[in-house]
Amino acid sequence: MEMIIDKEGVRELARLRYQADKYRLAGNGFMSQQINARIRRIQERMKF
Repeated sequence: MEMIIDKEGVRELARLRYQADKYRLAGNGFMSQQINARIRRIQERMKF
């Protein structure tokens, strides 16, 4: 079960990092910061 959660978490992190980069490049700093906060929460949950 732990392996499945980790795979899902890694996929979600990759997706969120892509979205954060898109928002940052588009000049939408607020959304980029919001997504980066979600990334940090997931990383804490996964204990990276």
